[in-house]
Amino acid sequence: MIAVLNLKNANAEEVLRVGKNVQKGFSDNPTVFTNPKPPLATAGAHTADLDAKIGAVATAEQARTAAIIARDAAAAVVQADLNVSLPYVQETSGGDPAIIAKANLDTKSESTPIGKMPQVQNLSLTTGDNPGAVDGQWDAVSGRKSYEHQHCTADPAVDANWKMVSSSSASKTTFTGLTSGSRLWARVRAKGTKPANDGAWSQPATIIVP
Repeated sequence: MIAVLNLKNANAEEVLRVGKNVQKGFSDNPTVFTNPKPPLATAGAHTADLDAKIGAVATAEQARTAAIIARDAAAAVVQADLNVSLPYVQETSGGDPAIIAKANLDTKSESTPIGKMPQVQNLSLTTGDNPGAVDGQWDAVSGRKSYEHQHCTADPAVDANWKMVSSSSASKTTFTGLTSGSRLWARVRAKGTKPANDGAWSQPATIIVP
């Protein structure tokens, strides 16, 4: 049999454990190990040094953790101060970027609230790739949340004939499952962030379903 250490990729604590165990084996069996190599005194001094340094690392890590906690707490205090300074600078400057810059603060433009969506323009219908399918496309509306699509196959002047069929985020859609040879009317509107901001329905477009 061959004696092995099994210390490949071992950490310092594992090395210390094996070192102490081997030294104990030597000292417990002096009639077997009559001349330990290295001498027990030397090996013992080395393991004691390693043990002390492992303890020093643990102490340092505890100190580092405490220091990080203290650092983050101090940062929170400074950020609270800055949260008080910010509105003061804003009030003092009146929004003048030159005065804000004197406080060494960055600036950004105030966002303009988006109100009611405009009416979708230039809706057009074209033949789809498959029978019973029609493609729709229109000019994109800036700031919209999404688009709603309706179509009807009867009198478009009667509001009850219009049916909600789908929605999309892009300024295009495909109507499917239609009856080939029938006339389709379609319209689209831009949805706002709340119902009150929804745009008006587009002017209807029409096509004979392929």
